[in-house]
Amino acid sequence: MGGAAAEEASVFGLAPVAPDRTAAYGEHPDQVVDFYLPPDGSGPAPLVLLFHGGAWRAPYDRRHVSPFAAFLAGRGLAVASVEYRRGGDDSSPYGPAAPEMPGGGPGTGPRPGPDDLRPGPDDPRPRPGPDGTGGAPRAGRWPETFDDIAAAVDGVPRLARDLGLPGADTDRVVLTGHSAGGHAVLWAAARHRLPSGTPWYLPSPSPLCGVVALAPIADFTTARALDVCSGAVGQLLGDSGANSDSAGGNISDSGVNSDSRVNSHSDDGANSHGRNTSHSGGNRSSDRVANSGSHGRARTDALTARLALADPAALLPTAVPTTVVQGRADTDVPPAVADAFVAAASRVGQRVRLVTTEGGHFPLIDPTMPVAHTVAEEIARLAGAHPGA
Repeated sequence: MGGAAAEEASVFGLAPVAPDRTAAYGEHPDQVVDFYLPPDGSGPAPLVLLFHGGAWRAPYDRRHVSPFAAFLAGRGLAVASVEYRRGGDDSSPYGPAAPEMPGGGPGTGPRPGPDDLRPGPDDPRPRPGPDGTGGAPRAGRWPETFDDIAAAVDGVPRLARDLGLPGADTDRVVLTGHSAGGHAVLWAAARHRLPSGTPWYLPSPSPLCGVVALAPIADFTTARALDVCSGAVGQLLGDSGANSDSAGGNISDSGVNSDSRVNSHSDDGANSHGRNTSHSGGNRSSDRVANSGSHGRARTDALTARLALADPAALLPTAVPTTVVQGRADTDVPPAVADAFVAAASRVGQRVRLVTTEGGHFPLIDPTMPVAHTVAEEIARLAGAHPGA
């Protein structure tokens, strides 16, 4: 075994690391955060909010980044590893949350390796591929995934202060995330660019030192064109036709979502439901075709509206210092996705620092790999800190 498979096996083969503290930032079982603190006596350290990847799919939770979180803490950073709602529902065989581990909280149980995440031949569960596909739960929940990202970024620093966590400087916050988590942190830094009628809107940028996005799904147009993670972006947006059976988050004809909180892009004129479009003595087949076409146009319009709200590349510039770290051999989220985001930022006058590595997707979060030290240095640089050895 070599290449991308070996890199993935290395990450998922690492022993899990229990957090120093687990706390809830919301009421849902997935709205929890694990804190990993720097060694005693190291002084106040920047607070790093870490968002895991996994194509927004339920089989992949924050446990697989626990060794990376502990590694960053050992380098003198206070780390908050955030869980958030992903694809699937509460009845999913995968979740929503992982088992509890003594001393931790929901989702901090023994971390599954690749074999745990890929059911055996006699297991009734669908078998996910490396990105959770192959009949696995859908990617993400609209709008809950975005609700949780926003809630965590707004609430976790305050939670750390309220808990009195030693060594965490909540006035120096850096966001970092891998893959789908890279999307989360880029999007979170851009919420002031959203229309003011959206629930996640902020009137000004979050008080962040910066963002370090690791192999992020950063440009949705490019990611969809490349079918990154087998339709994950479309599924995240609620597109029931995106390589998956419909499971929540369906796009309604009446607007961005049947959830009326996000309705600034609705187009009542596109809604054919509730209107009698048949004519006495007319061709019922033709009526059905006309209705189908109207439905399809409305669905496309709604998906386009959601895309504009969710795509980090569509919400530039952010005025938040941003670094992207990308492996040039990445086959899960190809370099073209990061390149498109950096180019989009450049077109609107924002300079994004792009750090490229020779490896693939997973070494960026593998503490046994040299590139993990590069990531820690980029985080510390933005936070104005000096990383430990």
